[in-house]
Amino acid sequence: MSGVTLKMNLPDVLKHIFGIEERMQDDPRLLKIVGQIMVASVQRNFEVGGRPDKWAALSETTKKRRKGNSPLRVQGMAGGLMGSIHATVEGDAAMIGTNKVYGATHQYGAKKGSFGTVMAQVGAHTRETKHGTVMVKAHTRQQKLPWGDIPARVFLLVQDEDRENIRVTTERFVLEGRS
Repeated sequence: MSGVTLKMNLPDVLKHIFGIEERMQDDPRLLKIVGQIMVASVQRNFEVGGRPDKWAALSETTKKRRKGNSPLRVQGMAGGLMGSIHATVEGDAAMIGTNKVYGATHQYGAKKGSFGTVMAQVGAHTRETKHGTVMVKAHTRQQKLPWGDIPARVFLLVQDEDRENIRVTTERFVLEGRS
């Protein structure tokens, strides 16, 4: 016989099959790895300001209040929305999300006043008018929440290239037992 011959006996084949079966039974390791790949994908969405589509630009008012920083990336990994992204494993699923209450507003957007109104305390301040500077006394006023439209800035989105990474990682884990 010429050429190359590969011989595997039945015990070796069964050992390989049972190894796959063992790795797939109630073992959260693969799902934890997949969750971390998903978290990294979402964090890259923040780093580039949205992908595949860029997020809407900040309003001029927001730019002034935030001094140019995106409300989604403020504090980066030190406690802002970007830093709150985490993965959990429940049963046979890996999930990613945030514990920030404003996360859904940024993911889906909100129309001005869609959260109702509140009584806001306004401190004494000066205001420029066409007749000059006037002093405004401290007072309360009814204010809509949010005070302006907030466009959706979809951040909880796993990209196609990351899906390929998940596929390769899963294949390597199942077939070879390594991550």
